Amino acid sequence: MDQEREKFLNLREKPARVTVEEAAWILRCATHDIPILVANGLLKPLGHPADNATKFFAYDTLQELKHDVKWL
Repeated sequence: MDQEREKFLNLREKPARVTVEEAAWILRCATHDIPILVANGLLKPLGHPADNATKFFAYDTLQELKHDVKWL
């Protein structure tokens, strides 16, 4: 998994939407932290996915949040 993370983070051009696991890599947090952030309204998935659906997040939004001191 570390090789996957390193490969993703070193991509020259990042994808527009990322999975929960990739979002955790971008924010440098654990994968199980993402549902907590979503439940508390601090992070919003793209669209209106069902509770049991795969959730995607906008890469650009994650980058903005990562640099927002108040959000952190």
